[in-house]
Amino acid sequence: MRERDNPPNGATDMTDMITEEHVVSKVQELMETLDSIKRYNAFATSLKKFTIIIVGFMTIFSIIVGLIDFYNLSNTLERPIFFSISSLALLIPISGIIAGILFVRRNVNAVKTEEWKEELSQGFPSALKMLIELDWNETFNEISMGKISYVLYGLMKTVAYWIVTFFALRLIGTAFSIYFFQRVESVSWFVLGVLALLIVLFTLGNDLLKRYKEILSLDMLLMELRWFSFEFRKAEF
Repeated sequence: MRERDNPPNGATDMTDMITEEHVVSKVQELMETLDSIKRYNAFATSLKKFTIIIVGFMTIFSIIVGLIDFYNLSNTLERPIFFSISSLALLIPISGIIAGILFVRRNVNAVKTEEWKEELSQGFPSALKMLIELDWNETFNEISMGKISYVLYGLMKTVAYWIVTFFALRLIGTAFSIYFFQRVESVSWFVLGVLALLIVLFTLGNDLLKRYKEILSLDMLLMELRWFSFEFRKAEF
């Protein structure tokens, strides 16, 4: 009888590990995380329109640059007129990036969060109810999709910055060659591309590092939630 009264070591450890307070604390962490995932998923819903905005503005800009090159306007137009047209053309992709980022931020900021706080404030019964009603597989999928969307948004933003920087350097190089050599000297596109990439990485370095750390934290969170889901399903209350 004494041996039956004493639960196995695994059960004892589980009882110690999953207490009512522990469950409430974990549910709060989970809900806060899901709020963050909602924001990440807002990137997914916004990514298509963000891409359309960026590609649209970049296409218009590319057409203008193509026409400038096709008609050799850098040599036929007077310098002030040429640089005015080029500078105005450069505002097109910049405007596209700003419009795209503002669009995404508006959608992300519109996400409603902390709607669960009032229910969770009732303690363990409410926390347990929220866990039971939670679709774990869907939650894991949302975290994975949120991570992918966050990565794609970061890549799109970086590429857009690179394109603008590339053409800005090209314009500066053209201005430099006209001013000092009285003619247009072509600069290697590869050199301009590498230089533009270095400038973008330097400019967005902190932002990219932040995204990398958040992606790693999402991976760790996914592992922790899978463990918690497994332990919760084994536990008895």
